[in-house]
Order: sequence, then C-alpha cells, then structure tokens
Amino acid sequence: MTRPTQIAAVTLAALLAATAPAAVIAQAATAPMAQDVTTEELDAFAAAYESVIAIDAEYAPQLEQAADPEAQQLLLEEAQIAKVAAVEATDGIDVDRYVEILTLAQADPTLTAQIAERLDQ
Repeated sequence: MTRPTQIAAVTLAALLAATAPAAVIAQAATAPMAQDVTTEELDAFAAAYESVIAIDAEYAPQLEQAADPEAQQLLLEEAQIAKVAAVEATDGIDVDRYVEILTLAQADPTLTAQIAERLDQ
C-alpha cells in the first residue's frame, strides 16, 4: 500500500468512526456481509463519500464561526440535508445502502482499504 493510500485508509477509518451514529453501529451484526458489496456499489459509495466529505469541508468554517449552539445546530441540520441529497444524487446507491456500507467498512479493514483505494484514484 502506497503512502497516500495508507493516509487515505487511516483518514477514511477515522471519518467512518466519526460519521456513523451509534444506532447504525449497533446494527452491524445484522448488516450484510462485506463480500455482498459489489464493485459498482463500492464505486458509487466512494463517489457519494467524496461528496459528503466536501459538504463537511464546506460547512466546517461556518460551524466554527456560528454565534451560538442554536446556530450551529441549524447549520448541522442544513449540512445533513445536503449530505442526504448528495448521496441520493449519486447513481447506484441510496442512503440506506450508503449507511450499510459505511457500517461494514467500520468493521472490515479489507473493505475500508478497497474504499480508500477508490478515493485515492
């Protein structure tokens, strides 16, 4: 694994841990097996994930400058709506499958590496 791929894998793992809600993680035992994730789904997930990360980057400065917790909450909700829309706009994946793959990747280093490889391209 190249240095950029390693960095992408570590970053992806950290972001996956930070972005998945506890309820989603709790569902991991009932989620499909990683081998059930197709190449097409991995490609779609990676594209959607890049969009989600771009939205996070776009909202980060606004969140830091928010005047109060209420303003931060409104920005977080706005960002979440934008993330859902970005995933839904990505061909080949919907929000439910995105969350399933996100959950699987948290528990499967091989799947995380496959995603990181796509993000590194």
